[in-house]
Amino acid sequence: MFPRARMLRMVACLLIAASPAVASARQNAAGEPDDKIRDEARELVYRGDELFAQKKYAEALRAYQRAETLIRVPTTSIEVAKTLSAIGRLSEARDLAAAIDSSRAAPDEPWPFTQARRRADALRDDLADRIPRLRVNITPAAVGARLRVDGQEVKPSAEGSLIDPGNHWIEVEADGYLGARQRVYVPERDVTTVDVPLTKQPGSPTTPWVVGGFITSGAGLALGLGAGAAYLSARSDLEDACRRGAADCSRDTRSSANAVGRVSNVGFGLAVAGAAVGGLALVLDAKAPSSAVTWAVGPGYIGVRGTL
Repeated sequence: MFPRARMLRMVACLLIAASPAVASARQNAAGEPDDKIRDEARELVYRGDELFAQKKYAEALRAYQRAETLIRVPTTSIEVAKTLSAIGRLSEARDLAAAIDSSRAAPDEPWPFTQARRRADALRDDLADRIPRLRVNITPAAVGARLRVDGQEVKPSAEGSLIDPGNHWIEVEADGYLGARQRVYVPERDVTTVDVPLTKQPGSPTTPWVVGGFITSGAGLALGLGAGAAYLSARSDLEDACRRGAADCSRDTRSSANAVGRVSNVGFGLAVAGAAVGGLALVLDAKAPSSAVTWAVGPGYIGVRGTL
């Protein structure tokens, strides 16, 4: 075994085997420490150290977390926090470091545990500067606007929200506006401001069926009223001529008056049919959801916004 690996193994043995807390963490039926558990945790820490040195952070994290499930002590937890920080999960790393630093120390706590707490305190301070903020400006400032970041609802604030660095999806919804969705990259140690413009939700467009139906209804009503008035006038004149025995009281005159009456009936029928078609089309348009999608492009992001 080369010197570096031997050194890592010695450190792992010291960190795990030196503690009375570890000795009492897992015991067999006779009350003695479970050496098998300690050996397994020690090997996992050693394996995690090697993977971390090779920058295989995801694999190192799994090894450290398995060791922590076997023996949860500051020396295993700090390795988990360190690796979370390395892969960009800064918020989790900060919370774990704070938990390590604030945990109660035993009076006879071994030196490796004390060192782990000091490392946790330093890591927490470093992460406080590294964790960035995301500030979202919604324009116009719609009342009741709902902001979600990576699917989680976030309350908009002027100072911005703490967030891990990397790519994130921003979604904004507000009553009366089209939904907006953008992708943004947030670097470490910075406040990233994103402007999300909202577009008024358009009203349902008036379809040709609505327009045509009501135009037909209006034309039919005008025809029915005009022809009806002409029919009533012709019928009155015909009855007067027949009472006087005038030549206008003839079958042809009566047929002409009846023809005008039939035109009036057709006009009123068109008015009713047109109103029915236009009204039905209007109801169907009101129930149909609006659909609109537009591209949103800006510095560091590209996305779409709209409703489907």
